[in-house]
Amino acid sequence: MRERSIVFAIGLALVCMIAMPGSAQAVNPFTAWKDRLFGEQPSKPRPKKAPEHGVVLLGLDRAERVVIVPDSEQRKFPKGKSRYREIELQREFKHVAVRIQVIADSNPNGRGNAVFKPVLYVLDDNGKVTDSTIVEPLEIDIRPFKPTRLLACVNLENVRRFAVATPSSAPGKFYESRSRDKLKASSKGGYYYSTDAVKVRLPYLETGEFVIEVSRVNKKGEGC
Repeated sequence: MRERSIVFAIGLALVCMIAMPGSAQAVNPFTAWKDRLFGEQPSKPRPKKAPEHGVVLLGLDRAERVVIVPDSEQRKFPKGKSRYREIELQREFKHVAVRIQVIADSNPNGRGNAVFKPVLYVLDDNGKVTDSTIVEPLEIDIRPFKPTRLLACVNLENVRRFAVATPSSAPGKFYESRSRDKLKASSKGGYYYSTDAVKVRLPYLETGEFVIEVSRVNKKGEGC
């Protein structure tokens, strides 16, 4: 009976720790940002998988899984020659927010995982680049039993068509997460917690997989 009481007390303490405003999760701005922009909603459908080649016709607020493969189209961009995928919206929008999840995959050139570093090029009706936006900062999201993701949100202006490519300087370099020291602290509720030091280094590739979602916003800079 005493053992059951101890187990119950421990469980109750953990529940209180999670629920309390002073807990680490409640004050973590990245967790709040990630949940707001990339959190899974029960009514939200799974991302649709786009065809491996050709233009991706993307509706608003509809996540789509896109791949850039070794035989994807290639052209010269302001930041160098690159393979790319073209995204086309239903019409031109003055302001949009673009949410991108880069999915880490096995490194074909070595051990561990590798990722794709995206840059967005706004295109006119003739395919000419009118603007470019590096997708950054990329925030790493690591969870048990889930693929590692790099998450980012950027804004585009006056856009109907845009290309997702990578700077020609990226392959051969690495994504490095900001170093987080090992933490040992107590919350306002008096509970103790600790985390291990985390730093991730992932090589960049010319090809890769990403999930993209575009939302219309009312003002420049909104939505992210």
